[in-house]
Amino acid sequence: MRNFNKVLLLLASVILIFITAVTAIAVCTKNAHPGVGLRREDPSPKSVSSSKTAFNNIGQIRVFTKEDENSEKSVIVLTPWFEYDGTDQAFYEELDRKHQSLKSLMTKFFAGHTKAELMKFGEEKIKNELKAQVNENLVLGEISQIYFNDYLFLD
Repeated sequence: MRNFNKVLLLLASVILIFITAVTAIAVCTKNAHPGVGLRREDPSPKSVSSSKTAFNNIGQIRVFTKEDENSEKSVIVLTPWFEYDGTDQAFYEELDRKHQSLKSLMTKFFAGHTKAELMKFGEEKIKNELKAQVNENLVLGEISQIYFNDYLFLD
């Protein structure tokens, strides 16, 4: 039994040394890119500057993405909000009146792409595409930016 414990201790030591060496090599050769796949958090609607106004009445959207080649779908959960210039009451009322159709537009966008396609596009390209589509549906003004409080894939 004592020899068995020594073998286990030796094996654990070898594994620890191996992990440490691989990590050190990755850091020294600059092949390590910690945090590359992490999403940068968008600002909150409360942090909008005084010259901008936030519209956050869209609410949370949960939608299945398009099936991929393995016939698998993913669920994406997002909570969008818009930033627009000024305090134009008429434009706010248009946004409020059209918030369901804007929510539907976003739902169709995400349902029309697979998870892999969305990951390949990247969040900035998705935001720019959605901003263009939203602005096409607005008459009294334009949104200047789309942000997401939540942007999660559930598998």
